[in-house]
Amino acid sequence: MLRAGRPGLGAIGAGAALVMVAGGTTACGVGAGAGDPGFQDCATDPVACNSGERADGGEITWGIDGSWTGWNPNLSAEYTVYTLQVTAPYWPAVGQFDQNAEFVVNDAIFAGEPELVNESPMQVEYTLNPDANWGDGTGIGLDDFIYTWYARSGDGDLCKDCTPAAATAAEVVSIEEGATADKIVITYSDRYASSEWKYEPVLSNPAHIADEQGLDWKHDPADMAAAETYFSQTVPTWSAGPFEIQDAVTGEYAIFTPNDDWAGSTEVTLDKLTLKSFDSVESIITEMRQGTVDGASPGSISAENVAQLAGEGEIDFNVDRGPLWHHIDINVGNEFLSDPALRTAVFQAIDVEEIIARTYANVQSDAARKLNHLYRNDSPNFEDHLTATGQGAGDMELARDTLDAAGYTWDGEGRLLDPEGEAVAFDYRYADGSADRQTMADLVAFNLADIGIEVELRPFPAAELGPTLDESNFDMIAFGWTSQPVIVNSARQFWASDAPTNYGRLDDPALDALIDSLALEPDPEKAAEIGNEIARQVVQDAYQLPLVNTPVAIMASPELVNVRDNWASQQRALYNVAEWGLRAA
Repeated sequence: MLRAGRPGLGAIGAGAALVMVAGGTTACGVGAGAGDPGFQDCATDPVACNSGERADGGEITWGIDGSWTGWNPNLSAEYTVYTLQVTAPYWPAVGQFDQNAEFVVNDAIFAGEPELVNESPMQVEYTLNPDANWGDGTGIGLDDFIYTWYARSGDGDLCKDCTPAAATAAEVVSIEEGATADKIVITYSDRYASSEWKYEPVLSNPAHIADEQGLDWKHDPADMAAAETYFSQTVPTWSAGPFEIQDAVTGEYAIFTPNDDWAGSTEVTLDKLTLKSFDSVESIITEMRQGTVDGASPGSISAENVAQLAGEGEIDFNVDRGPLWHHIDINVGNEFLSDPALRTAVFQAIDVEEIIARTYANVQSDAARKLNHLYRNDSPNFEDHLTATGQGAGDMELARDTLDAAGYTWDGEGRLLDPEGEAVAFDYRYADGSADRQTMADLVAFNLADIGIEVELRPFPAAELGPTLDESNFDMIAFGWTSQPVIVNSARQFWASDAPTNYGRLDDPALDALIDSLALEPDPEKAAEIGNEIARQVVQDAYQLPLVNTPVAIMASPELVNVRDNWASQQRALYNVAEWGLRAA
C-alpha cells in the first residue's frame, strides 16, 4: 500500500539468469498523454521511461502472480520467476541486462566489469567493491565464489545429490585470489571458452552462513547439500542487495526494509517494500483498485485483465512482448512419446496460430508465433527452423502421413494405434487459474483428437509448477521459460541430457555435442551459428514446440516513479528495485 513519507524524513539506506513460469503493438494506460508521468514513453525510451525525482520515505506493496516454495533459486525446483522476483531485493547478481540488452554490472559488489585475463585456459578476473558485504558485517570474498561453484557444479563430489537449476559452474577448475585480496580469478577447463563468460552467475548464498550452521561444506559433499537445503528452507537474514527481509512467510509474502550496509551507488528512498503472492492477476487488479497494492508485473495477462485496467483511471499500465516464451514440452519417457515420429506428428497437428488467435492476440494484436527456440523473432541472429517441418501448423494430413509412414494405423472408431496395435493415449498438464491456459489445453486436445489421440487434461495448482516439472510428472506440459538474452547456458539448461531442468529427459548425443561446442566458441558470431544448429536439432527431435513470446504487462499507481518493465531481466520490473520510490510532489 502506498504511504506518504514522514515529514522531515531523510533518505533511508546507505549510498548506493532461465526460469520457469506457469503460463509491436503496445497498450498504455488510459489518460497517459504526452508529458504525463507513466509508461507512455516506454516504446521509445524503455531504459528511462517513468523516471522522476523520488520523495523521501514511503511504502510500496507489489503483487506477485504466483507463489514460491523456497528461498534458493540455485535449486531446479525453486528456479521459478516467482522465486527470482521475491529474492531480487537481496540477491547478489553479477549484473542485469537493460531493456536494450546491454549488460550493467552490479556496482554494489564489483568495482568494474569482469575481465578476461587469459584465453587458454579461460580465466576471468573479478574485482570486488571493497565495501561489498552480506548486510551483517561480513564482507563478500573468496569462499562465497567457491560456495556457488560447488552449488552449481552438478558434481556429486562437490555437492552430493544436488539438483542445480543449471550446472553453470560445471567447467570451473579453480577459484583463487588474484594479485590482491579484492580480486578473484576463476579458471575454467579446456572444455569452456564461452562468448558469454561475462554473464556467468558466480555468487549466490553466503558461505559464512553455512559455516555458522556447523556445515563443513567445503570438504563434505553431504554438508554442502545440507547447506543448499538450509538456504532453501530458511528465510534469509542476510542481504547483498538494497533491501533486507524483516518478516516473511514462504510462498505468501516478504516484507523488506532498506539494507543499511548496501554498497550500491543508488540511494534507497523507500522505508518499506512488501512483495505479496496472489493467486491471479484479477486479484491483484482488485487490490490495486482498493489501494492495498501499488503495482505488479505478472507473468501473463489476459484480454479481460487489459479491459479491467483500461477502465481504471488511477492505474497506469503497459502491455508488450515480455521475456517469457510459452512452449509445449514432451516427456520422452512416455511409452508412446518415446517415438520421434509420434512426437513430430503431435506437433504437426497442433495449430499454434489458432492458439495465438484465441489467447495472446486478444491482448496484443500483433502477437507473433515464435519460430526459433533461442532467438526472438526480431533478433539479428534469428532463423526460422519450424515452418518447413510443419510443426505447429495444425496440418492434420501431414501429421497422418507422418504416422502412416512410421507404421501407425487407426481402428474402426478412428483411434490411433501404435505399430504394436496399442491405442495411443497420454496426458497434457498445465497450471490452472488461467482462462487462456485452459483454452490452450482444450485446443491441443481438440487438435490431437483429429488424429485419433485421446488426451487427458490434467491441470495442477500454479504453485506446484516447480515440483511437477522437477519430478517429470507429465507426458506433455505447457509452461514458459523466462531468460536473459544469452544462449550458452540457456541451451544447456533446456536440452543437455544431464541437465536437471531438461524436464522431459531428452537424451540426444548429437545435441549434447552441439551444446558442448557452443561452450567452446569465444566468437559471438560463430556462437550464433552454433545456436541455430542447436535450435534446428531440437526441431528435428520434436521435443519442444515454441508458441510465442507472451505479452506481459506492468501496472502501477501513478505515484510510483522509476518503476518500469524489463523484458531482458528474469526479475522483470524488480530489476532496478533500488531506484523505486514515490513521486516527489
